[in-house]
Amino acid sequence: MNSILQTEKKCYISGRDYALQKHHIFRGKNRKLSEQYGFWVWLNVEYHTGQMGIHLSTRYEILSELQEKCQEKFEETHTRDEFMDIIGKNYL
Repeated sequence: MNSILQTEKKCYISGRDYALQKHHIFRGKNRKLSEQYGFWVWLNVEYHTGQMGIHLSTRYEILSELQEKCQEKFEETHTRDEFMDIIGKNYL
């Protein structure tokens, strides 16, 4: 499944097109669902696992923004109830 937030293979944050890694927006038990529904983005390694990485506890504002944008995009063609049935939480 393609990302619902991106059409090009480049870092969602920096726009770089190298050293990319796939970041699943909803992790843990929802990681497979993120893959299935396109709830992921490309991130340059620096913004994924590096010093500016989304996986650092100090970078949760980026994760929160991605979760909100993902839900908003999904709700352009689906209902909030459908999103809640899939992910189990409202991020808006």
